[in-house]
Amino acid sequence: MRDHGGDGPVVMMNLLKFRETANYSPDAGMASCSGKAAYDRYQHAFTVAVGAISQAEVLYDGPCEQVFIGQAGTDATNWDKLLLVRYPSRQHFLAMMADDSYRDALVHRYAGLERTVLIQCAG
Repeated sequence: MRDHGGDGPVVMMNLLKFRETANYSPDAGMASCSGKAAYDRYQHAFTVAVGAISQAEVLYDGPCEQVFIGQAGTDATNWDKLLLVRYPSRQHFLAMMADDSYRDALVHRYAGLERTVLIQCAG
């Protein structure tokens, strides 16, 4: 993404599957919580700490309700949440990724997610 891509806006499609219980390392000093609660901590930091840097606009943030086309119950179709986020440019996304506050918040993302897919789309 850093070296290739257009200059216009990008939309990142996040497919998210939460852990039943967040998987923090013992030295993180975090109380036990659900994977969703850990991800919510990450998402709050994403919004508050680096919102001015990323200038991100959340287009959709909601549950994945049912499979319309595809094999229900497989990893390919079994997701808890879909998050669509538009950035003014890939440079805004990369600036966010390089920010120390954002990088510190990633511990919550990693602890909360069982698996994820992040797809870059033209915005």
